[in-house]
Amino acid sequence: MKSPDTVPAQAAPWTQTASGRALTLGRAIEPGGLDIRRDIAIPLGNTGRFANQTASGVLYSVAQHSCIGADWIMAQTFDYRLAMAFLLHDAAEGPLGDWTTPVLQAMQMALDEMRREAGHDIVPRISMVAIKKRISDPIDRYVHAEAGLPWPLPRDLASYVHLIDRRMLKVEREHLLARPPRPWDAGLEQVKPLPLRQRIKPMSPAKAADNWISRYEDWSARLHADRRAGGGSLMALASSIREAAE
Repeated sequence: MKSPDTVPAQAAPWTQTASGRALTLGRAIEPGGLDIRRDIAIPLGNTGRFANQTASGVLYSVAQHSCIGADWIMAQTFDYRLAMAFLLHDAAEGPLGDWTTPVLQAMQMALDEMRREAGHDIVPRISMVAIKKRISDPIDRYVHAEAGLPWPLPRDLASYVHLIDRRMLKVEREHLLARPPRPWDAGLEQVKPLPLRQRIKPMSPAKAADNWISRYEDWSARLHADRRAGGGSLMALASSIREAAE
């Protein structure tokens, strides 16, 4: 069972967004609590993937990453519901920034070491990934609701988004990073890179943000129209999602 909030929302940590709103972290977001363009799209355009460690030194944004993957899905499936799910998968990084996997792993290692020093029986193990999810989950829930998608996503759809994200990571490493000095995780090394038609070229943050918001506005309008018409169930896509990922 999910434990109740122990800190009132008014006393919880908060951050000021680009639009001047107070975003309470780790708590439900009230209607109108975020401006999708100013607090999500533009920050995603300014947020660099890979902690900005590209070989060229040019910022490659989370917004561009999300658009490339979403466009690939749209070209393969012609389904804006699947494309939108990918477009939004890193939306929480707008207000929170990009917590890279190696940093999360290092934080987990440090936390585990501190736990051992304190005594295993005194301090239960805490997952950094779970902490990140607890903080980002209300943002994801808000953005998906605004777009016309459920949160959490149906399991098959979430798995599909994760697979495309991993395949994107593989091709991004090939196109944008220096030659790896050692292998990355074994799972990634076995993943097929996403077969893009062109080599990735980083675009300006402003252009990436504009691309992201234009897709968001187009596809969210269709999703809300579907809901008003009583159709377009995501659950009906379950049988075709695995095939789309091949």
